[in-house]
Amino acid sequence: MSREHSCFNSLALFSRGNYEKLKKLKSSSGTWEKTWEALSAAGTKLPDPESERRKLGDSNIQLFLPEDPEYPPALREIPWPPFGIYSKGNIGGIPEHAVAIVGTRKATIEGKSTASRFARELAARGIGIISGLALGIDGAAHEGCLESRGWTAGVLGNGLDSIYPRTHERLSKKILEAGGSVISEYPPGSESLPHRFLERNRIISGLSRGVLIIEAPLESGSLVTGRFALEQNREVFVIPGPISHPNFRGSNQLIRNGAQLVASPEDILESLGLGRGPETLRRDLPLSEEARVILETLERSAQPLSVDKIVEATNLRAHIVNQTLSFLVIQNKIRETNEGYAP
Repeated sequence: MSREHSCFNSLALFSRGNYEKLKKLKSSSGTWEKTWEALSAAGTKLPDPESERRKLGDSNIQLFLPEDPEYPPALREIPWPPFGIYSKGNIGGIPEHAVAIVGTRKATIEGKSTASRFARELAARGIGIISGLALGIDGAAHEGCLESRGWTAGVLGNGLDSIYPRTHERLSKKILEAGGSVISEYPPGSESLPHRFLERNRIISGLSRGVLIIEAPLESGSLVTGRFALEQNREVFVIPGPISHPNFRGSNQLIRNGAQLVASPEDILESLGLGRGPETLRRDLPLSEEARVILETLERSAQPLSVDKIVEATNLRAHIVNQTLSFLVIQNKIRETNEGYAP
């Protein structure tokens, strides 16, 4: 980490990650190092750059500025780009094509299932999944991506020294263990504040080629993500729902205002110019133990097996079997027939 990075981190801590304050500081001297030196010479008490740099290293937190090759290129293109990105994990592993999946924290069971399925099937086709690591739709999207061994990033509205909500600490570890990333524009120690969640939404949309919104009430922050996406010339996709259900009032309003209605992951792939069908961007992903067990069971059978028969033969839970079967179908390892599943 260069002196420029260390001085930026010190000034980010000093300004508490406030974008407008950082913008004003940067414009006064041109570089973060010159800005830090000028303020220090004027008697301003600033965090020590070197000691704070060591703290980042001790916490396995990386810092990238726009001039760094690891800084996501898509973020350089957006209005109001972050001055710096703090990252844990493999931010450089972001696929060429990524889709954000967002929605309400108070999602229905069906909504979370839909988020998981779309993320799982898109990830199986090589699409990166971006979300906010929140409860509800966000968490389901991350989990679905991980089921397909895909790359996913969680964008936080607070510093990387803590995970919010705490219940997703394990999920964040799973993301990092799978080669994904957890990122934030805010320095360590920054608290979870309402305006920061809204500001981070521009990063979620900015990292993506399109934003899929699942279950967004009228006051949902997901609608803000959708507006940022439009400003950034990203596609906005929406799954419709009952007009009487509050979780869909914002979603349905977006559709009335011109957002694209989608009913399947293939709709998203086609809109992004990536074609339709299971061959699109398909990767030979490593099989999980559950997938290997199911595949071997089907290969030993003389006839197609139903889900119930597979559950009985493998002793796996029904929801695990259903998820794994979807993955195997997408990967063209098995096929679905009228009688059941077969190799």
